[in-house]
Amino acid sequence: METVKLYYDNAYTMDFVGKVVSCDPKGKNFAVVLEGTYFYPEGGGQPADIGTLGGAKVTDVREKDGVISHITDKLLEVGAEVEGHIDWNHRFDLMQNHSGEHILSGIICGKYGCDNVGFHMGKDAILIDFNTKIPAEDLPVLERTANEAIWRNVASKVTYPSKEELEKLEYRSKKALEGKVRIMAIGEYDCCACCGTHVQKAGEIGMVKILSAQNYKGGTRLEIVCGMRALADYDEKTENAAAISELLSVPTGKIAKATEALLKERDELKQIISRMKWEKINNIAEKVGETPKACVFATDFDSKDMVHLADTILDKTGGTAAVFAPAGTGYAFVLMSRTEDMRPMAAEMKEAFGSKGGGKPEAVQGRAEAKEKELKGFFAEKGYTVF
Repeated sequence: METVKLYYDNAYTMDFVGKVVSCDPKGKNFAVVLEGTYFYPEGGGQPADIGTLGGAKVTDVREKDGVISHITDKLLEVGAEVEGHIDWNHRFDLMQNHSGEHILSGIICGKYGCDNVGFHMGKDAILIDFNTKIPAEDLPVLERTANEAIWRNVASKVTYPSKEELEKLEYRSKKALEGKVRIMAIGEYDCCACCGTHVQKAGEIGMVKILSAQNYKGGTRLEIVCGMRALADYDEKTENAAAISELLSVPTGKIAKATEALLKERDELKQIISRMKWEKINNIAEKVGETPKACVFATDFDSKDMVHLADTILDKTGGTAAVFAPAGTGYAFVLMSRTEDMRPMAAEMKEAFGSKGGGKPEAVQGRAEAKEKELKGFFAEKGYTVF
């Protein structure tokens, strides 16, 4: 027997009493079926309700062949009348976001003659996919129109049209439908086949905010938040803006320009540092001269700088170079040669110092937990001139 879907009678009901029809083990949990329920099962892109049933936690709700199963952490007695309590914050969050998505999708599909081909209500945001490219400059207008619908507080209305009425009705649907079709209309902004729970008046949504837009499968994917999620997002952004404002010592309205100026200054400094490193590398290479086997210790060098230094030395000598730079409690190194396979040398370093690394025959990079004096002594014994 199919479960009576009481949540369609009133999506605002939080507490009810239901009769247990069956209770079967499901892994470590139980699948409880009632005669009728106000718990919404996962479906239509909307997550399931959560709450309690007969004192047991309801962590998921699923529907199969019209039968709704409540996944609980406790066994409930068949035939018992149990109290159900729906987590209202969770339910209302889903209602706000689902209804907000309907309004925005209806506006977009109406404007561009496209289809909503994907819909996912995540924990933090909603993803909506459209099979058309939406110009970036249109997004603020679309968002504004959706929020105007909310400010107008337009009503939502559910109908179950006959087959003949459905054929004449313009409505959104991602697939061909058969049997009894539930149509959700929100003012003149949207008309869509939907099995989810929605607010009665658009004003309950609060607001719709588009967080991002990206090209996706030849169309557009929007990331949006509505209601309490939109407020939480605004709170987070306000907090971050205030923190950046304090760090930069500018009003929040000027943090973008201040950040731009800071990045410009950073890039200029990076260029100066780069030129200084070039000069330092060339100076070291000049000092090494034509030494065929050179061991060089440098400071403030990253791996790229070390490779560049070794390469510059070998351009002059055509021989072998070992370059070291401090890294944590040890030294990073680059072993490079135009004439030798440096992997045996790396293997000897591993045996002596427990170093780690790898590379090609002509170039090996790694790290050794050793002191400068130990490394210099090691390479001096190998016939290297230490700089």
